Amino acid sequence: SFLEAGNTWLKFSEFDPFEVKRSAGLGVRIYLPMFGLLGLDYGVGFDEIPGFQSAYHGQFHFSINSSID
Repeated sequence: SFLEAGNTWLKFSEFDPFEVKRSAGLGVRIYLPMFGLLGLDYGVGFDEIPGFQSAYHGQFHFSINSSID
């Protein structure tokens, strides 16, 4: 499981640590010799993101051969 928060600002003077976008989710990783590390994550955003209609809906993410260092 994971919890995360973040945002970007164009200028340092615009930085506001209370203006972050939050999300949470679950993920699983499995190592298969012929593919490497496979990952499947499901995350849900808690905050509105301008320009994105799916901010409050969950999203799946699939990864192949990503490393954990």
